[in-house]
Amino acid sequence: MFSPFSLAPAAVSRRSQCLIPGLAENTVPLTWLKSPQLSFEEVVLKGLATDGGLYIPEAIPAAEGWESWKDLSFVDLAFNVLSLYISPSEIPAEDLKDIIRRSYSTFRAEDVTPLIHLQDDIHLLELFHGPTFAFKDVALQFLGNLFEYFLVRRNEGKTGRDRYHLTVVGATSGDTGSAAIYGLRGKKDVSVFMLHPKGRVSPIQELQMTTVLDANVHNLAVTGNFDNCQVGADKTGWSRPIKG
Repeated sequence: MFSPFSLAPAAVSRRSQCLIPGLAENTVPLTWLKSPQLSFEEVVLKGLATDGGLYIPEAIPAAEGWESWKDLSFVDLAFNVLSLYISPSEIPAEDLKDIIRRSYSTFRAEDVTPLIHLQDDIHLLELFHGPTFAFKDVALQFLGNLFEYFLVRRNEGKTGRDRYHLTVVGATSGDTGSAAIYGLRGKKDVSVFMLHPKGRVSPIQELQMTTVLDANVHNLAVTGNFDNCQVGADKTGWSRPIKG
């Protein structure tokens, strides 16, 4: 789990919701606090809400004609689903298709997440074909490209300290850290600092993290356990795009 710069949280907090205009009318009930209205781009770059909760859409959009999607490729299906939540005014359709294609070209399986028939009506969805063999690659390969897309657009024509830069600080006990690093490695205007407990992650996961030599990736081995790493990440402050 990432703190405070949340990338792929494991559970949904009830503290905040994101109000994204233009979705279906079946609104989600308010929980604790109501966040100001934010765009999809703002939510992606902000990470956690100011109260520490996670953003959810104001409404769940209706998927018209979803029955016809059953034979689509993973990329085309992902485009149809994500288009329900991402307005073309924020990411034009062709740009979104390109982001999706690039995100899942790193997977070893042609179907990205193959659905394997076992017996009768029992099927197994394989989520381990990404670059780090973790199911979190499915989210983080895409998120890394989203970060880069939004930041490159925001930084067009800007130089020096006027440029936006996103710093991601994470604490990991293994697979989350390597998946985040592989999702963010080499991305423009993004830096990632990953804390892991020294000697307390599996050898292959440690190698996955520490052998990535991209200039924007920084691995930090912490003496102690995962909780010590989490505390260290928490002390860095809340997620936000920063300049300089």
